[in-house]
Amino acid sequence: MGWLILKMLEYQILNKLFKCKEEFQLSLSFLSRVPFGKLSNPIPTISNACWAFPLCGVLIGSLIYLTFWFLIYVKVSLFISVILALAFGVLVTGGLHEDGLADSCDGIFGGKNIKSRLSIMTDSNIGTYGVLSLIIVFSLRVFILSEFEVNLSGFISFISIAATSRLSMLFILFYLPPAKKSGLGFNAKIKNYRSIIIACIISFSLLALNSFLGMYILLSMCLVLLIIMYVSWKSIKGQTGDICGASQQLTETLGWFTVVYLY
Repeated sequence: MGWLILKMLEYQILNKLFKCKEEFQLSLSFLSRVPFGKLSNPIPTISNACWAFPLCGVLIGSLIYLTFWFLIYVKVSLFISVILALAFGVLVTGGLHEDGLADSCDGIFGGKNIKSRLSIMTDSNIGTYGVLSLIIVFSLRVFILSEFEVNLSGFISFISIAATSRLSMLFILFYLPPAKKSGLGFNAKIKNYRSIIIACIISFSLLALNSFLGMYILLSMCLVLLIIMYVSWKSIKGQTGDICGASQQLTETLGWFTVVYLY
């Protein structure tokens, strides 16, 4: 009888681990272009799998920072190392977040009403506001990252910010209604409180490793997130996948700035 109970417990644990692995795999395929195998049916929902967003941020952030560290180690000049590391990050994510930033700026600043803004954001062509936003934000990221410490402390700050910037996407998907009845923002609507709580615990635990600096990072990123959510609500009465991408880029950039400014 005891053996049967142990076997059932083992099965439940293995089943839970497999489910967690599938949810992490879905989140990684949602946020990057990193190959992680095929998902088996039934495929988890983003609402249930979103707890893994911060972990995906840790993985992506680690790849970028280690690339930066390696280039510095082999004596590549600082700014070239930064640009190549960021370019590698774009390859890893497929430029998803950068595309969201550009489309969001095109739509919000180029449209005259909700319908025209959403139409512009859906258009695959990039406009003036989108180009300028990418130039400005990428330039800021290059100069800010060039000031980052290349040590364990810098690595911890970097991956904790990468994790928290992905957490910001969850709050947008949870609190703001979809602005369209199709697309990523509609299909990825977050409803699972438990997933969000776990994602918060992961992100806040990583931020805590930065001591008091982690609190300032969190406050600065929250401020940007609130502004993005306010602008998104006023402009299109909700959220889209592009808004989520923009939030990741902007919160992460300000998180980096906070570290460089206060460290």
